[in-house]
Amino acid sequence: VSFLEAIAPTSPVVENFQDATLEPGFSITEIGGAGTIHDGVYENIVNVGGPGYQVYNYAPGMFAFGGWFDLQPGGSGSGINMYINDDDTFVTSIPGTAEGGFYGFVADGTFTGVRLENTPGSSQVLETYYAIDVAMAPVPIPAAAWLLGSGLLGLVAIRRRFKK
Repeated sequence: VSFLEAIAPTSPVVENFQDATLEPGFSITEIGGAGTIHDGVYENIVNVGGPGYQVYNYAPGMFAFGGWFDLQPGGSGSGINMYINDDDTFVTSIPGTAEGGFYGFVADGTFTGVRLENTPGSSQVLETYYAIDVAMAPVPIPAAAWLLGSGLLGLVAIRRRFKK
C-alpha cells in the first residue's frame, strides 16, 4: 500500500518550501542549528555531537508523515533517523545515500511532531540534508463531531422558531 493510499480519504497538508511562510499549523523546531529555506528546499544539518536536530511539528495533530529527502549536499554522517517526537518512537532511517527519495510512515495513533537526528556515530559526525517537500496527514474529524455539530445547529434553529 502506498503512502497516499494509506492516508486516503484524508488529503495531506503539503509544505513545499517555496517561500518562508509555512503552512498553517506547521512549524520546525531547531535545536542546535538554524535551517534555511531557499529554492524550494529546507536545508539543515543534524549533529550527533548534539544538540543538533529538528522537529517537524503540526499543531492540529497527524497520523502520517512523509517527505522527499536528499542527503547528498554533503556532511560526514551516515544517515538520519526519524522518530515520532511525542513518545520517542523510532520510525525509519534515511540513508546517507538518499537522493530525493520519499521516506514516510503511517502511525497507529496520532502525534504532533517528527524528529530528525543523525544516525549514531562519533561525536563529530554531521549530516546536511534537504527536505524537498513534506506531507502531513491531519487527524480526521470523527463523524460523531459532525453529527454533534449538526444536532446543535438543529436545536438553535428550533429555539429560534419557538422564540418568534
